[in-house]
Amino acid sequence: MMRTPILLLSIGFLGCGGGGGGGTQPDAEAAGPSLATPEDVMTWVPFPDTTCGNGTPAGIGVRRTSLSDDLFIYFSGGGACWDYDTCFVLEDSIHIDETYTAATLHTEADGLVFDHTQTANPLSKASIIYVPYCTGDLHAGTATQTYTDGTTSKTVHHTGSTNATQFVAAIKAAFPNAQHLWIVGSSAGGYGVTFNFHLFTNAFPNAEAALWQDSSPFAQPQVAYDTWKTSWNLQFPPGCTGCDASFPEVVDVVAAAHPNARIGLTTYDNDATIRSYFGYASLVAASNSLLDMQYSHPNTKAFMVAGESHTMFGGIGTIIGPGNVPLFGWVNQWIIGDPAWATVRP
Repeated sequence: MMRTPILLLSIGFLGCGGGGGGGTQPDAEAAGPSLATPEDVMTWVPFPDTTCGNGTPAGIGVRRTSLSDDLFIYFSGGGACWDYDTCFVLEDSIHIDETYTAATLHTEADGLVFDHTQTANPLSKASIIYVPYCTGDLHAGTATQTYTDGTTSKTVHHTGSTNATQFVAAIKAAFPNAQHLWIVGSSAGGYGVTFNFHLFTNAFPNAEAALWQDSSPFAQPQVAYDTWKTSWNLQFPPGCTGCDASFPEVVDVVAAAHPNARIGLTTYDNDATIRSYFGYASLVAASNSLLDMQYSHPNTKAFMVAGESHTMFGGIGTIIGPGNVPLFGWVNQWIIGDPAWATVRP
């Protein structure tokens, strides 16, 4: 599920509208570390009471602007792991045995910027929050496990959900007046933003929130699903009573709980990365079923292209979908809440 994060450089969507405001300063009693970082500089903010896979602190990147209180929030991807083999032999998840640092953040997120001169672009006035991935659990675990190969044992902190709870509390304290939240995740990050969407909407009940899952189709896993749930103590969204058996139901529950939120999926119909992790010989039928069912709700739409590639976030300006519909235009409609926003599929 995307071992190397792919970021969009110098985002320049067209759009109408845009937030006003003055960049509210953080509350002095803010939960967690202060997010009063320098303006227009991507800054690493470690959270001492959170953990990456190896037990060292997790954190977030913050690029503040005083142009508004609105937020663009990005959850990074990078695979997943659930035992000694997947975590330490195959290394199927990034940063699982590393200490995440400011230098790591800069290699991943420095290109995530908005052109503030594009005043017609709503995102040009938004501060940016970058949530790195270092827990191997789709940003949704609450467990600490010790894995062994029979000779060597290593402890892994699958604490993505625990971390996210602290991140959201600090973000709320720093940006209490945010009116718009554009929440995006690629690959494992797309699953993460979906699992944790309720944290943001609960923290910002008066804000307009939109969710974009990039290459994160909630197809039913054919392998390892029970192991994921157990190894990570996977935290489903509230009310997701059927999700223990049905992964696609996560989308149904989140869509029903947030009827006014735009929830979009971008995906290739036979994504080779998802196909491998989920144990499919071909993902096409499952992808089409998702669009027929989970993305037929009034507030859920998809942009699906035939192919085996993985992630579209980095190709917004170049990818053309079925019917010659540009991804650029589809994403722009998602951003501004265009009533014409609709599913695009083969």
